[in-house]
Amino acid sequence: MRVRKRDGRLEEFREEKIISTATRAGLDFESARIVAERVKRRIYDGISTDEVLKMVLEEIEKFSKKVSTKYDLKSSLLRLGPAGYGFEKFVSALLRAHGYATRLNELLKGKCVEHEIDVIAEREKRYLVECKFHNTPIYTGIKEVLYSYARFLDIAEISDFDHLWIFTNTKFSSEAIKFAKCRGIKLTGWRYPEGEGIEFLMESKGLYPITILKISSREIEELLKNGIAFCNDLVREKEKVVEIFGNRGIEIVEGAKEVMADYVG
Repeated sequence: MRVRKRDGRLEEFREEKIISTATRAGLDFESARIVAERVKRRIYDGISTDEVLKMVLEEIEKFSKKVSTKYDLKSSLLRLGPAGYGFEKFVSALLRAHGYATRLNELLKGKCVEHEIDVIAEREKRYLVECKFHNTPIYTGIKEVLYSYARFLDIAEISDFDHLWIFTNTKFSSEAIKFAKCRGIKLTGWRYPEGEGIEFLMESKGLYPITILKISSREIEELLKNGIAFCNDLVREKEKVVEIFGNRGIEIVEGAKEVMADYVG
C-alpha cells in the first residue's frame, strides 16, 4: 500500500512510522500499535499523506486528546506563517529559552552591501542566524543554504561572527546538509540534527506555539495581536485571555495546560 506525498512522490505506507511518532508524542506503545493497525485498515493505495494524518489524529484522539494535539506539532509550525507570526520571532524565543541572548532584524554592513539579519544569537559564541520558513513541508535546499552562506561571508569581513546557523521548520535536503558539514554551517530543522532538531528544542523547554491548539484562525490572530504566541504565554496571561474571550478563554487556557502537562521546567 502506497501513500502520496505532497510533492507527488509515492512511498510505501509504514506502520512503524506512526507508532514511532505517536509514542514520541506520549502515547503508550500498545495504543500506538492499535492506532497504526486501524489506520492501515482504512487507507487505500495512493492516499495522500494529509488524509493519513487526519485519520491518525482521529484514532489517537480516541485514546488521548492531549497526544493527538502534540502529534500535530510539525503542522503547528507550518501554520505559524499564515497566522502572521514571523518564524524569526519563534526562533529567537526558542534560542532565548535555551540560554542565548538574541537580537532580531538587525541591519549589518557587509564588505559589499548592507544586510538585514533575522537573528543574532550569543552564548559563548556569536551566531548569525538565518530563518527559512515554509508553509508546506518542502525541503530547505542547497540554494537557500548557499544564499545564506554568501551573506555570511560578506558580513564576516566587517563584523565578528563565529558561525552561520540556519533554522528551518521543515527538513534539509541531503545536498544542503553535505555543504553545511563541509563549510562548518550549523543547521537546525525537523529531526535534524538527530536528537537535537527543532522539535527537540521545543519539547525540551515546553515551548509550543498556540497554533498547536484546536482554536480558530480568528482566535489565533487575536492572541498574536495581544502578544500571546505560545502555550506558556496563555497560561501566564490567563486573566488577559479570559478578558478577551470570556468563558471561551478558560477553555483555551485549559487546552494549553493540557499540552504542557508533561513539561516540568
